[in-house]
Parts: sequence; structure tokens; C-alpha cells
Amino acid sequence: MITKESLQKAKESVNEAVLKIKQSYSASPTSKRVFFVVEGKDDIPYYATKADDYIPEGWKLTIVPAQNRKKAVEAYRHLDWACYKKSRILFFIDRDLSDYTEEDTPTDFNIYVTEKYAIENELCTEQTYIKALRYYCGLNDIDDNDEETLLTFFRQCWDDFSKMAEPIMAQILYWKTNSIKSNYANFKMQNIFEIVGNQLQPRYGDVDSLLRELFRESQVPYVQVDIALYIDLLNSKHTPDEYIRGKYILTFFSKILNYSIRNSETIIPSRKTAKDSLGLGYENVIVKLCGIMRPPVSLSAFFYQMQDNLRADIA
Repeated sequence: MITKESLQKAKESVNEAVLKIKQSYSASPTSKRVFFVVEGKDDIPYYATKADDYIPEGWKLTIVPAQNRKKAVEAYRHLDWACYKKSRILFFIDRDLSDYTEEDTPTDFNIYVTEKYAIENELCTEQTYIKALRYYCGLNDIDDNDEETLLTFFRQCWDDFSKMAEPIMAQILYWKTNSIKSNYANFKMQNIFEIVGNQLQPRYGDVDSLLRELFRESQVPYVQVDIALYIDLLNSKHTPDEYIRGKYILTFFSKILNYSIRNSETIIPSRKTAKDSLGLGYENVIVKLCGIMRPPVSLSAFFYQMQDNLRADIA
């Protein structure tokens, strides 16, 4: 009998990225189309923007969202590379916590793995914060004193946020390394802290209460675990800006930027008022700001290599 569950399972078994490539790929030596396979639709604006300067003249770019990390990896594994040129099909995969979990992450010249947890982590920098306020929010003429005051505010909030996020990521790492199924993607980071009076304030008074909420929203029965070992493990390989989940960092960045826009006159000595011209939310912050995000050196190098390979294909 066909059920809703069986239909969903059948849909999930189909790798839509592979189907899309098979439908659109041309083996013609004169074809000028390059494919990017990304994990999700949210990745499209960033990679399209950053790749634009490296796509040779006359080439067309098709970006295919694979739905998630697992399916992006599967697409690479399933394609018959005797029939497809690797130089024309590139994959962009989030590192996630794979450095700790040894999660399946293939290596090849047409695969880019983010330096940090996800590409969203590249958004949350002091430079992007200041550039967004200067270029988009009417604060382009602030002086060095105003800028340093904003940066001090950003750094303090980031320090408080990363300390709050540390046990959350440690618990997620525990689940992953112990094969405990969890829906931590459901966890609403925006509900566990706020910025008030120019300070970041957690809404939970202790770590245990915070983790209980994480368990509840992740649909995992609560079991108290000593996560100190996992906190140490996280920090042994990466810094918080590298291992905190990208979506959580997006939440922080959206909140602090919106707060700074609404309260600039209480933060900076000149008491200048910012203009709320961005309309930032958790869902559109990458789309709005990807143009001023500085790409990692490794991504620029990956695109230079792509450019050389594509030119060689047609030469």
C-alpha cells in the first residue's frame, strides 16, 4: 500500500542533483557550461557571487542544490566520471564537525570543503559587521573612535555568545559521535539570547536548563551527560568561530547587526543614528550581505584553479 511515509521515503532516495546534471550536461567539447553542486538553496547567492569574476567569458553557470550534505557527497559518488569532466562539475561541501566525527568527506580537485563549519561562518567577522554599517546603514562617515567602540561591542557580544554556544555544540558532537539521532536543526538559537542595554544576555540561567531546551527541541529524551570532554575536544582542533554551527552564527550576526542599527546612538560616542535600510532577517542575511563578505583564501584559490581548467578545456 502506498502511504505518505513511503512516498516521502521514495522522494528522499532520489538524488535530484544527479538527475539535474544528467539532464543538462553536454559532453560536447565546445560546450561552455559549468555546474556547481551545493548543499542547499541558501548557498546559491554566496557561491554565485564569489565565482562571478572567475567564470571565463561566454561560459554559463548552473548551480544545483543537493538538499543536504549527504546528498551532495552522494552526487559526487554516483556520477560516472568516465562520462563527465570533473573540471565542469564542482562540489561545495560544508566541513560541519567532520574533523571530529570522521564523517564521509571525499577529496578531489573539484571538491571545495569549507574552512569552517559552513560558509555562513565566513559572514560573522568584524570586517563584514563594520562594512555593513558603513556602506548600507548611513554610518560611512564615522571616525576611528566610533569604529573601535563598535568593534569593542561586537567582540564582547561575540565572546558571550560563543561561551553560550560552546556547550550546545559539545552536546551535538556527543550525539554525533555516539550515533544518537537528533533534530538539532530544529533548535531555535534566536530564542535563547537577546541583546539589551548593549549587552548580550542569555535567557537561560544555567547550562543545564539550556541543554534541556536543546534536548526538547531536538526531540531527544533528556539524559544528563558530562560534556566537558567534548568541549575540550572541540577547542583542541578549532576556535568557536570555526566549529559553531553556521545557522547559529547567522542568528547571532543578524541580531547584533539589527541591534546596532536600531541603537547606534547609544553605542558610539558621536551618537550618530544608523538607517535601517537592510531589512535583515535570519533567512536573508547571506543574500543581503554576500557581496561584502570576504572569501576565504582557499576558496579564491579553488576558483582560480577552476578558471584555469575551464580555459584549458576549450583551448
